[in-house]
Amino acid sequence: MTLFRQLLLTIVLLLSLMLMVVMAINFQTTKNYLIDQLRSTTQDSATTLSMQISDFMALEDYTSVESTVNAVFDSGYFSQVRVHAYANDENIIRSNTTVISGVPQGFIDFIDFEVPTASAVISNGWNELGQVYVTGSAGYGYYQLWLATRDLLISFFAIGTVSVLLGGLMLRWLFKPLAEVEKQAEAIQQRRFIQMKTLPKTRELKSVVESMNRMAAKLEREFAAEAQTAQWLQAKAFKDPVSGLGNRNFFESQASAHFADTDRTYDGLMLISLIDLAKINNEMGYEAADNFIKSSAEILDRHLSNFPNATLARLNGADFVALVPNIETDRLKALVDAVMSDLHDLVGARISYSDAVANIGAVVIDASVDRSNAMAQADAALRSAKQAGPNKFSVFDSETGQQMAIGRMAWKEMLEHAIAHKSFALRRQAVASSHDRNKLLQQEIYASLEFENKQYHAGYFIGLAEQFDLGEQVDQVIIQRVIEAIQGTSITGPFVVNLSASAYAKMSFVSWLDKTLQDLPDMVKSNLAFEVSEQSVLGTEDHAFLLAQTLKTHRVKFGIDNVGKQFSAFQYLQNLMPDYVKVDPSYTKLAVGKESESFFMHTLCKMFNSLNIDVIATGVETDQQVEILTKFDISGVQGYGIGRPVPFDE
Repeated sequence: MTLFRQLLLTIVLLLSLMLMVVMAINFQTTKNYLIDQLRSTTQDSATTLSMQISDFMALEDYTSVESTVNAVFDSGYFSQVRVHAYANDENIIRSNTTVISGVPQGFIDFIDFEVPTASAVISNGWNELGQVYVTGSAGYGYYQLWLATRDLLISFFAIGTVSVLLGGLMLRWLFKPLAEVEKQAEAIQQRRFIQMKTLPKTRELKSVVESMNRMAAKLEREFAAEAQTAQWLQAKAFKDPVSGLGNRNFFESQASAHFADTDRTYDGLMLISLIDLAKINNEMGYEAADNFIKSSAEILDRHLSNFPNATLARLNGADFVALVPNIETDRLKALVDAVMSDLHDLVGARISYSDAVANIGAVVIDASVDRSNAMAQADAALRSAKQAGPNKFSVFDSETGQQMAIGRMAWKEMLEHAIAHKSFALRRQAVASSHDRNKLLQQEIYASLEFENKQYHAGYFIGLAEQFDLGEQVDQVIIQRVIEAIQGTSITGPFVVNLSASAYAKMSFVSWLDKTLQDLPDMVKSNLAFEVSEQSVLGTEDHAFLLAQTLKTHRVKFGIDNVGKQFSAFQYLQNLMPDYVKVDPSYTKLAVGKESESFFMHTLCKMFNSLNIDVIATGVETDQQVEILTKFDISGVQGYGIGRPVPFDE
């Protein structure tokens, strides 16, 4: 029971007790007054009657006595008038059955009204001739007592109702600061550090509000400090200070995690080498050289931002590298051509040393090519471009790359066919507790496109689906397939569905998801979860916030994947407040490396835990990794060391 209700109930009880006491006193006073009045009236009537009939009694004229008795009886509220004559030892009696009208029977049964009987001696001179007995009528007393009680009850009920209403309004007014404090406490629990601007007038409440405001401000400063520390460590370890891109360590960690993924499809690898950077350093100064590097980095970053999960880094002074997953040869050539064209525009801006700006070598590789071989092929392509002359590029094509180029229109037809016929097979991969690998926290869903007895996993078609603006429809079909699978299985969930940015960035998709979840039973919703990549969140934070709020309304879990892969502030976590985050696999590998690298992982986990966000490490492959990761307050682990993806029904 809330404090407001407790206080209101206390007010009602105290008021009721007070009214009951007052009413009891008033009732008893009224009753005693009526009895005294009735006693006085009967006594006066008895005395008067004795004096009126004394002469008749002396003459033994009992007929006149009876007439006088009748007159007195009819003129008052009496239940009996009796005259006892000593001479003949007889009684002259006039009585009537007491009829109480206008009074509830329950009131009559409950109230014991004492009816007085008065007496007077009939005398003539010194002779006593008889005795007069007059008994009052209870009907009048009950009636007057009932009227007084009824009016008192109505008055007290009206007063009580008004008092409770006014008391409730006053309590609500007094409790308004407490309600705001409660909201503030809940917000702090959700790591939203709001402060109350209006302070209450009550001294105690004002002190509480000021204390809560100080605590919220302190927690906000601590989180900001932790976020800045994590961001600083990330930049220190993995960011190139001149270009603002990732450094060699960053690329090595990302490439290592990417090439370890067995679900790879076809990747593009680019090496970009700036020309005459040393001459700019020597003849124009370091500032001009840094400007050349920054301008080139901005061009590369602008073009590669259009490719999800692309990794761009500066290897050394003049060399950049870019890894672009899920790209075919024609798109890679178009990308390289566009980059080279924009780099050449630096000549007109007098940023480069001469007309010679850069060379680019690129290659398309398949899942069978390892990292060292891929770098060797890209390096060979770069040498070929340099041999062709300044501002030239060379794109090496592999046989597998040609195979991927089934044809854009053919891929579109395949996707439209799969959407229409829901031709997507589901696989699931377990996410286990870091402390008990037999305890499942969730299971991530992977979808494969089925066409002509062949399966193509997401790496083949997700990027193309977004190019054809089919990402929303693909995600809708996959979500429907997952819901159907949940309803027909007893396998433990929740089952996590990855959403593409092109889908949840559309209001139509969020509205569809809201309606779909609204129609689902709670059992199905409790077995559902959705997650988005950090890269997509940074580009569409407002849309991600709307998605997160929609899911929280239905009590469906929401997470963020590949956290830490992008160089950005972590303040978005306070806005989205996901239930969990999945740390990028590159940091999982770093956790078992050097102490300086594992310290960054520890800082990340500390920051997430301070927000009550569960941390899941991905890309876990060995027991050693699990053992080390448990020291970082990680709640879950996912990877081939825990379990490979299996068909949903297995």
